[in-house]
Amino acid sequence: MNSQPIFTDLVGVMTVIIMIPVFFLWLERTTRWKVFEFLPAIVWIFIAPIILSNLNVIPRSSSIYTTFRSFAVPMFIVLMLLDIDIRQAMRVAWRGAAVMVMGAFGIVIGAVVAFAMFRSGMPEGTWMGFGALAGSWIGGTGNLAAVADSLNTPGEMVGMVVLVDNIVYVLYFPLILTCKRWAKQFNRFTGVSEEAVAHFGDAAKEVEKKTHEVHFRDALTLLGFGFAAILAATQLARLFPEIQPVFTERTWAILLVTTIGIAMSATKLKDVPGTEPISMTFVYIYMTMMGAQADLRSLGGAQWFIIAGFICIAVHFVFIIAGAKLFRIDVSMAAVASVSSVGGAASAPVAAGFHREELVPISIMLALIGYALGNYLGVATAYLCQLLV
Repeated sequence: MNSQPIFTDLVGVMTVIIMIPVFFLWLERTTRWKVFEFLPAIVWIFIAPIILSNLNVIPRSSSIYTTFRSFAVPMFIVLMLLDIDIRQAMRVAWRGAAVMVMGAFGIVIGAVVAFAMFRSGMPEGTWMGFGALAGSWIGGTGNLAAVADSLNTPGEMVGMVVLVDNIVYVLYFPLILTCKRWAKQFNRFTGVSEEAVAHFGDAAKEVEKKTHEVHFRDALTLLGFGFAAILAATQLARLFPEIQPVFTERTWAILLVTTIGIAMSATKLKDVPGTEPISMTFVYIYMTMMGAQADLRSLGGAQWFIIAGFICIAVHFVFIIAGAKLFRIDVSMAAVASVSSVGGAASAPVAAGFHREELVPISIMLALIGYALGNYLGVATAYLCQLLV
């Protein structure tokens, strides 16, 4: 049997890698099969290249993957963060933002507690997986990829994180929707007034929306400044001391490019359209490449990782409730604060629309703040877990 993959050249490999997400995103959108409600396209996008690399259709290891991730990961970080408007978020929904931040720290604490409980039953290096999982649940898929890349997380570990992320979230998201039934009891518990609830609706109407019309000059501008940010971050990263095994030059570069991206969001660049489609294109191609490099057969202890994921999300839920009580917000805003973090910008508007449609713009703003926090807190989670090894 020929051990040489069918596709090894740049064009062949990239064709397969890009067509995988194209196919599954198309399939999810056009068929609306029930299976995608439990296992969304991102799971299949990760699993398909694993199968293809094991069947020798595409290589498991290639310089193409290395070259692409060297610029794609920091690029999509910068582009995602350009949409953030922290000042506006604080002005119209600072209470919800504060609860979301509390929930984010709940994920960090929950991940460390869960890792401490089950680390003996999980494979070596799982602390990296917990960092990536925290990054995902605080921010989104882009943060998962960024934190995993900064820690040099093995592909099979990333695959396990993707599965745990989705399995736990499939059960958690219905809870977020169902809690609307407990509005009276919850609002009485938190002590929120009807006037405060109405204020959220009025404030949401003030949120500005960015145009979705993208011109080629917009894409050129975003890519140009994106590469400038990457150059600055990689040069500055060399000045920082390495604290193995977590804070390597690569980790510092990711954290620095995150900081630069947040700083750039305070400039006119935040008004340039095209950030989301370009950044998510890079994210999905990168996740497909990670799948191609993974070998899930080499990863044991999956059951403990899944249980640990449920413990982590339970601690997050407790922090959300405590935050809602502390800052006196209603059940809808608490639900939006939680799902804006755990579910990201894709799920937040769905939950917000189910609870109160006027919260949809605020949910997106909070999700973007989660993007800003995800890389920092994901790396911090990995560092704290590694201290327990």
